[in-house]
Amino acid sequence: MFKTIKNAITNTIDKTIRNAVTLLSRYFVNLDPILNSYYEIATPITFVGDFEIEAEFSTTNTNNQILLGDNHTTSMYFNIDSNSINVYMGGGYERSFAFGSITLHDGKLHKVKYKLTGTSLEVFLDGTSLGSQTVTLYTGANNFRIGSSNSVNQWFDGIIANAKFTDKSGASDTVTTFKLDKATANTESSIEGNNSVTYTNIPQSARDLYTLDGTTWTDAAGNTIEVAP
Repeated sequence: MFKTIKNAITNTIDKTIRNAVTLLSRYFVNLDPILNSYYEIATPITFVGDFEIEAEFSTTNTNNQILLGDNHTTSMYFNIDSNSINVYMGGGYERSFAFGSITLHDGKLHKVKYKLTGTSLEVFLDGTSLGSQTVTLYTGANNFRIGSSNSVNQWFDGIIANAKFTDKSGASDTVTTFKLDKATANTESSIEGNNSVTYTNIPQSARDLYTLDGTTWTDAAGNTIEVAP
């Protein structure tokens, strides 16, 4: 009996440790602008009303870079430059935040969130609101690419992770989330199982396993990615 209890406790501890390791380790994928690396979502995500879009990113490049963009010639895309987060909604180039008080290219893992309520688009960086602006919503089929846009030649240089699209226009939210952490292969299903994304021009060498310790991700070679506060 005591042996059975001991084995049960041991198995529980082992399972807890294994789960902790699984939760705290993940692959980050580096997008290369020279290779024109990006992710393409298989089924178009169409917004006809309120929505939220979130993504984490890390870069040291100060050039204009696409975070998320429709692959149509005119529609909707979101990009960053040296110190601003910018939005294009099909009705004109609309800067949602363009002051020099934010740092976007420090190599840290930042989280950006775009929240549309009516015609008001509010932008958050690392949980802090950067302000809002009245925009014209593009209501066509948004066949998003992640890290690229067909209409603008501004390929992302660095890491994009945990891209999340929430359509809030219906009776209940429709959520589509991509972890973007595939160790091998070039197709990843969404967490919800309602869509998939294709890895394009992303070699195996661009995928690296990191482990989280506190607020710092570290790979086997000692390279680190600090999570922005």
